[in-house]
Amino acid sequence: MAKKQKISDKIQTKFDKPQFRIGDAVFFSWLGQKQYGHVIRIKKATWGIQYSVQSASGTKYPCGIQIQGQKTHYNTGYIYMEDTRTIGSEELERRIQIGINEPRSTTVVRNPIRETSESRDNNTGSRTNDAKHSDTTTPNRTKRSSKSNANASSSGRNGTTSTKKRKDTANTELTDAIQKQRDFLNGFINRD
Repeated sequence: MAKKQKISDKIQTKFDKPQFRIGDAVFFSWLGQKQYGHVIRIKKATWGIQYSVQSASGTKYPCGIQIQGQKTHYNTGYIYMEDTRTIGSEELERRIQIGINEPRSTTVVRNPIRETSESRDNNTGSRTNDAKHSDTTTPNRTKRSSKSNANASSSGRNGTTSTKKRKDTANTELTDAIQKQRDFLNGFINRD
């Protein structure tokens, strides 16, 4: 179990008072995804002030706040106070208008070796595409005849390529699982 952070009285006082007004542009995080939006509602919660932030896409998120590296007890979503002030309202408004979101904390890794080795093999009908079937729980294994095995070894494939394919499939599955969790949790967010 994670140890509770010790919040100084000075920071707790700031948590208990609104640091932004309705309509202010802010830089915030929801489930690790950094975004830009506007404060649309402020209310008092047991852990401090709760801000409702509407992103550029129109989705509304309940947020706490992070001040000097310390976050409110509610930290699924939180506003970066220092970063918001550093970026400035004019730049935040520009980013909201063009719909910029910061890169997600998860990334999809592409393997250029896999793509080039598959493009050299003309017998693609006997193989399945792992990326198309990434929602299954076990990685798909390709079936090859003994003739394709002979062609595979002569075309420069070896055991390390198979290992990389399995790792890529695992990365894709992990990324998909994380996105499904985000989508599930986003289902609880009010949308107008």
